Amino acid sequence: MNMESLGIAGRHKESCELRNGLLQPWAVRCDGAIAHEYEAVHPANRTYFQQDRDRLLHSEAFRRLGYKTQVFVVHEGDFYRTRLTHTMEVSQVARGIACALGLNEDLCEAVAYAHDLGHPPFGHRGEAALDRFFGDILEEKLGVRRPQGGKAFEQNYQSYRIVSNLERRYPRFPGLNLTRETLHGILNHHTAFDEPVLPYPLVLQDEADTERVRAGYFDTAGCSAEAQVVNVADQVAWVTHDLEDALRVRFLSVEELRDLPIGLLRTAWERASEGASGWEKNRILWGRLLVRNMIDVLINDVVTVSEPRLKCFRDAVEIKATRDPAVDFSTEMGNSVKALREFLYSRVYTHPVVERMSAKAEGILERLFESLTRDLLVQGGKSIRLLPHNTRERVDSTPSPIGKLQVVVDFLAGMTDRFATEFYRVLYEPDEKGITSLY
Repeated sequence: MNMESLGIAGRHKESCELRNGLLQPWAVRCDGAIAHEYEAVHPANRTYFQQDRDRLLHSEAFRRLGYKTQVFVVHEGDFYRTRLTHTMEVSQVARGIACALGLNEDLCEAVAYAHDLGHPPFGHRGEAALDRFFGDILEEKLGVRRPQGGKAFEQNYQSYRIVSNLERRYPRFPGLNLTRETLHGILNHHTAFDEPVLPYPLVLQDEADTERVRAGYFDTAGCSAEAQVVNVADQVAWVTHDLEDALRVRFLSVEELRDLPIGLLRTAWERASEGASGWEKNRILWGRLLVRNMIDVLINDVVTVSEPRLKCFRDAVEIKATRDPAVDFSTEMGNSVKALREFLYSRVYTHPVVERMSAKAEGILERLFESLTRDLLVQGGKSIRLLPHNTRERVDSTPSPIGKLQVVVDFLAGMTDRFATEFYRVLYEPDEKGITSLY
């Protein structure tokens, strides 16, 4: 090792020691020997988890989140939350909880930045549509039947595919070569909308890679406390901010929320009412005040309940070996979050306006998928000509028929709402050049 390398390693060690001095025994600690999928060079003046965060922040997939739907389709308004603003809010909540519990804030931030990278355009409706389209074509063209409960497309695993393979920024390895701790948190992200599972197309086309992922990331009963923090922060962010957006577009009224028998809302309402006389008449300001108090109540609940649980563990290894989460809401607050989620589902996520936007978006994805796969597996087919050159090269270099279809799914999942809509218009509302302008 030369003097320059020794200097870098020394600064890395100093960064780790400085961060570790702030951590509790149950936190994932910074270490110069932290495992990666490919050999890693110590970053100077940063920990590996800070490097993970920075690589994610500068990735193309992260930038695309700014034009992907959270609840309301992006181009329908400019003040709704997007996947990007949601991700930043999850990161902020996660860092606050991690700081209070003595956990590794940098690891929390990295997992939070990556947790939604695999989402396709048009929100959960787009995710469900891609899963269905991919599964249907596998059965129709290749005779592959969907196993019981199997997923053809799963956004957690798509997030992993992006950071481990699809992003290309470094000449020595595919993907971003994040730490295995960050990858473990991405693959084990778990909420009411996310259930960690390996999609069956992967299992069928590459058994060796399937076993590598299983052995590396699904070999523990649970996940790190930092990953659990992100699971909770995700729920805090979407139940509160989706509520605020719904108030903004008048799907809900302030008076309606006041009368709901949900403990979280009642507590936040009482706190917001102190010293805010007259604000109830301003729907937007009152919504912001109510949401701010909801977030504070939820974070304090998580910290109060989780700290004594975490003290029962000697280290991070014990936490990952335990199925039940150590970081979570209290039973009462968990019931409130569930009740509020069900209320949002019935009044916001299935609102006729949202349904109309979502149905239109699903139709766009369906026609694009049909056009891009119609004769993709046929020698000399024309579907491939609609793909960008680098995507065509991936199709041509992939021997497996399932793999070729997976490339198209990757392409569609990577689209933003705006690009998918414009691509659709070029295909089905062509100008005088017609679709030849695509190639």
